[in-house]
Amino acid sequence: MALFQSDTKTALKRLANKEFGSAEERDALLESLGAAADLRARDIIWMLFRPDRAFRDGGAKLLQRLRDPETLSVFVNEAKAKPDAAFRAAAATLFALGLPGLEAELPKLLATPQKETKETKETQELVRRVILEAPPSRGLEPVLWQLAASGRGEDRVTYLAKLAQYDLDERGGARWQKLVNDPDQLVREKALEVLATRAPMSSIPLFVQHLPLAGYNVQQLLIAALTRAAATQPPEFADQLLPLVASGDAATRTAVMKILLGMQDPAAVVKRYIRFTKTLAGFVRDRAIESVRAFGNQVIEPTIELLSDPDESVRAAAIAVASGFEDPRVVPATITLLKDPDWWIRIAAAETLGRAKDARAVEPLIAALADPDVKWAAVEALGHIADPRALSALGKMLGDAQPNVRIEVMQALRNFNHPQVVLALRQIATNDPDRQVRMRALDIVEEIERRDKTTGDAAVRNEALVARSVQGEPVLHTYLIHTRNSGASDFHLSVGQPPIVRVAADLLRAQGEAFTAEQTRSMLKEILTPQQWEVLDTNQQIDFCYFIPQAGRYRGNVFIDHRGYNGVFRVIPEKPPTMMDLGLPTQLADIADFHQGLVLVCGPSGSGKSTTLAALVNLFNETRSHHVLTMEDPVEFVHPFKNCLINQREVGTHTRSFARALRAALREDPDVIVIGELRDNESVGLALTAAETGHVVLGTLNSTSAPKAIDRLISSFPIDEQPQIRASLSESLKYVIAQRLLPAKEGRKQVAAFEILKGTGNIANMIRDEKTFQIHSAMQIGKSLGMQTFDEALRDLLKRDQITAEAAYMAAMKKEDFEAFVPPEFLAQAKGY
Repeated sequence: MALFQSDTKTALKRLANKEFGSAEERDALLESLGAAADLRARDIIWMLFRPDRAFRDGGAKLLQRLRDPETLSVFVNEAKAKPDAAFRAAAATLFALGLPGLEAELPKLLATPQKETKETKETQELVRRVILEAPPSRGLEPVLWQLAASGRGEDRVTYLAKLAQYDLDERGGARWQKLVNDPDQLVREKALEVLATRAPMSSIPLFVQHLPLAGYNVQQLLIAALTRAAATQPPEFADQLLPLVASGDAATRTAVMKILLGMQDPAAVVKRYIRFTKTLAGFVRDRAIESVRAFGNQVIEPTIELLSDPDESVRAAAIAVASGFEDPRVVPATITLLKDPDWWIRIAAAETLGRAKDARAVEPLIAALADPDVKWAAVEALGHIADPRALSALGKMLGDAQPNVRIEVMQALRNFNHPQVVLALRQIATNDPDRQVRMRALDIVEEIERRDKTTGDAAVRNEALVARSVQGEPVLHTYLIHTRNSGASDFHLSVGQPPIVRVAADLLRAQGEAFTAEQTRSMLKEILTPQQWEVLDTNQQIDFCYFIPQAGRYRGNVFIDHRGYNGVFRVIPEKPPTMMDLGLPTQLADIADFHQGLVLVCGPSGSGKSTTLAALVNLFNETRSHHVLTMEDPVEFVHPFKNCLINQREVGTHTRSFARALRAALREDPDVIVIGELRDNESVGLALTAAETGHVVLGTLNSTSAPKAIDRLISSFPIDEQPQIRASLSESLKYVIAQRLLPAKEGRKQVAAFEILKGTGNIANMIRDEKTFQIHSAMQIGKSLGMQTFDEALRDLLKRDQITAEAAYMAAMKKEDFEAFVPPEFLAQAKGY
């Protein structure tokens, strides 16, 4: 029996106001509404938003019976200002009803009205939320594709994430493949992600095309998809991937090798790879060869087979790969190459045998000394092997008329543990007619004495020192060249002290008398120009770069203290370092893909910031064809031409200040601007301006961590300017690389630990909203985005056995996380028990 209208209203009012005494009474009221003839969707839609499950179930039954065409529009109006949890539960219930025409109503509600108002915009936003909360259905799919076709990238990706829940048919696959070339990067990467997990076989060409372009997370998905696909493919499949080994991105090259070695016949693939490298030129070929070497045992046997290939270009590529292995299996085939018709292959073979340090190569290498093309490489290789059988042949070469031959032979002899070697070198140090030969002989004698912990004849040493400080060359050259040859990083010239060098983290004092104030002044005046000496007298200090022909560049700082003139000289390596040399995380290769933005390199003084900056410049030089403009104080690494035009300006010599050079840089058509140090507000402001106007800006900052670098940069501005700087920095920042140097586990070396902060949208919001204190936590959970904290970097170095557990513990931020790795006695001492 149908209820009267008044009865319906009464029941609804009692239910809405919870005017019932028990669950049974509530259920009876809901049951009574089932017989109401005047009931509409607007009367009961509110029940779907109630936390009480009985209300939601009762309302759903009533709506299903009514099948009111207004249900959706009433639902949207009711949803306004409702909590998220209630909204999600109500939407799920609504679409579970299967009401006819419900999905067809959605596009109508999304249609743009003739006159947009705040209310219509709010309604449309609610409709979009309804669609996103609805369970997947074929009726909704066209609406979702329509929404995903335009708008902001973030919104489109939200709809695409919903579409990813649908079964992927042929038509859907084509749509996703089309999105792979969408202008928006977020959309492209979402499409690649879906195809990689749902339709890998049909999308292989797209995966290959986008592998070097995708972000880290998507790249890993593409690698996994291609690896699965490659496992069932013939060797010819490798031809699609081989062009990627020329990529400037180390991660891409490594990924290609992993995919290729997962194929059914990895030996055939390696041969294909090596043959392909012969088509590459210069440093591109070198990079490809480095990538294949990383896979060791998996590629040795195929490489050995190719060492006897009839094609000399294939043999050349194979020996280039084999040269990276210190494996006895390589030696026999390499020995035969010492007689190869191609001179370059003979040289490469000699170098490879030297690295292998295999006694089987001694006699063939001695015979190779007669080959004028191979002689130098053979001498060096015999020095690495250090077999006594080679002493006689090398000793004869000490009488060669060419000084460079004698120096090369002495370099080789220093590795031999034989008393006659030191005697011969001492004779050369005092009697050789060439000063450079004498100087190098004495350096090698001192090196051998330190290695063997012996003390030489002081009279011979003093005589040799006098002998090598003649012919008008600055005395300081002797010490600087010795510093470089000994593997030290810095030379300290200090009044009242003997020569001091820094090896890794330690300062070592040389044997000899202390320098007087007059000696240090005289040595420094020999190398400084009159203009530099005038600056020194005026400012009481000076920074400069000093070059010794055939002995490299040195960064110098001369200063005055209470005792007189002092100097510190840092050895600058001859070649700019690579990311691989420094151990920089591979995801930083993404920097070469940026076309605007700010990258900061920070760390305490002496932590290698300039070296990291040089590696990033080298990355651009190898992978892009752009104009790089650097501002340095002073110019350290000189970058050769590879692909980029690089102009290097020195502050104080070529420009008055960083800020002045930066201001001018914006009119010099640069693509990449490199700032040696962000010293003041003006240079920071100009750097941010350059980053916002379409330039990649690389700069260094003295700071102990990435989050502190952000705080320091912002706090250096007046309070009233900080909001603008925060906004600018949040939009421009791409990476902050913070680094520290730690003692290596073996040898007197140091390794760098890198903290990486990536400028994601989340990080940008924290900077803009003055919540930088949350950045460290965001870095901890952002590992998949390419971020890492110092402690994570330390764990990685510890895992790779590059540092000791004690060094990791002392450097760690959260030391308790490293307590399990260190001995109890060390822990007790560190805590002062």
